[in-house]
Amino acid sequence: TACADADAMLEVCAKPKTDGDLPPIPDVIVSDIRMPGKDGLELLGLIRADERLARVPVILLTAKALTQDRIAGYKAGADAYLPKPFNPDELLTIIDNSIQRRQQMTGENGKFVDLKDELSNIKQILRKNGANVVKKTNVYLTPVERDALEYLCKGYTNGEIAEKRGVSVIGVNRMIQKMYLETQTSTRTELVRWAIQHGYVSARDR
Repeated sequence: TACADADAMLEVCAKPKTDGDLPPIPDVIVSDIRMPGKDGLELLGLIRADERLARVPVILLTAKALTQDRIAGYKAGADAYLPKPFNPDELLTIIDNSIQRRQQMTGENGKFVDLKDELSNIKQILRKNGANVVKKTNVYLTPVERDALEYLCKGYTNGEIAEKRGVSVIGVNRMIQKMYLETQTSTRTELVRWAIQHGYVSARDR
C-alpha cells in the first residue's frame, strides 16, 4: 500500500476494518527519509515504539549517502538503508531478505516462535555429540551482551529482555543484531546453538 506521508502510513496500519478487526501487520515497510510532515527517522521511531509494528522490517531510502545519515538510520532501528538512485532489483532483493528474516524469527501470526521447544531439541543434539567439549572462540561478548544472551537462551523475546534489563526494545534489537554479526549467525536458534557450543550457557542447566 502506497502512502503519501508518515501519518497516512500509521493510519493505514492502525485503522480498524469494517468488521472491527485491525488491519494485517505489513510484511515490510519502505520509507523515504525526506517526507512532508514527519521524516523517515521520526516514522521509524514511532514504528519501533508500536507494539504491533515493532518487529516489522523497515528499509529507509534517501538521496544522501553520507555515513552519518546511515548511522542515524541504523541507530533508530532501520533494517536496511538504500541511497538514491538505486537499482530496483537491489531494493526487491533487500525486501525479500527482510521478509525471509522476519519469517525465520516469527510464527504465522507475527509472534516470536517459542524457542523453548527448540532449545530442548538443540540441547539433546549437543549432548549426543559431546556438548561437554567447549569450542574455542575469538568472539568477545560484553557483560551486558552475555546477560541478554542468557535471557535469549531461556526463550525470552526481545521485549521481555528489554523489560528485564530496564532498557528499550530498540537497544536489545541492536545488541542481538550485533551478536548475529560477531558470531556469524542469522537466527535466534543459531545464536543459542553457538552460545551452548562455546560455553556461554550450559546445555544441561537451561
